[in-house]
Amino acid sequence: MTAGLERNTGKLFSKEGYLFLLALDHAQMGVFHGLEDIPSQLDRFSKSGLDGFILNVGLAARMAKADLVHKKLILRSSSGGSFLATAFSPMHTNHASPETAIALGVDAVLMMAVVGGSDYQSLQAVARDIDAYHQYSIPVIVEIIAADFSKTATFDIQYHGARIASELGADVVKAFYVEGFDKVVACCPVPVVLAGGPKERDICETARRAVKEGVKGFAFGRNIFQSDEPEALINKLRAILH
Repeated sequence: MTAGLERNTGKLFSKEGYLFLLALDHAQMGVFHGLEDIPSQLDRFSKSGLDGFILNVGLAARMAKADLVHKKLILRSSSGGSFLATAFSPMHTNHASPETAIALGVDAVLMMAVVGGSDYQSLQAVARDIDAYHQYSIPVIVEIIAADFSKTATFDIQYHGARIASELGADVVKAFYVEGFDKVVACCPVPVVLAGGPKERDICETARRAVKEGVKGFAFGRNIFQSDEPEALINKLRAILH
């Protein structure tokens, strides 16, 4: 890791070593419930306890507004199709270049590593693209998903996927909570942030367990923006994290 990359990765986290993000990067779901008007959501949470937002490239420029410029911008750099498709790609192709990321002033990029199935295509692409962003000292967060998405929140996918992503060069891993999550964190030599997962789960209880097991941040989406009282939930989750 170069000094610039190390510095930029370190700046993602608070002085206490934590990171709290709201994921608004659900473009593959089309007009997702709760995200009918993403700019208004950004405005709504600009003064919240969130550290930043995960956004797709088409909305990232909104973070240049005065009320949002102090928040972290994590650019979702990859896509794998939409819910309208009849088939899904075995990999999420990165479509935002390092030059685009720099032009947008991002703090990091987030890409998906698809593991299982014929994952050589996905993992080779992830490794290549991590290297491309690192040439510009841009930190890379890698999210672990399964080729059979129904298996994403299983121990083998998260345990082995987190380790693989870190060894391919990920600076941070975004992982889903599974039983034995402490082992997922322990085997991963870079910080792990917790993905939100199903809205039906008690996210606060899951968050408490994950923090005790060593997670360094949250990257939650619908658990927050579909909540009846999102600001109160953000405050509660931030207290748990810190």
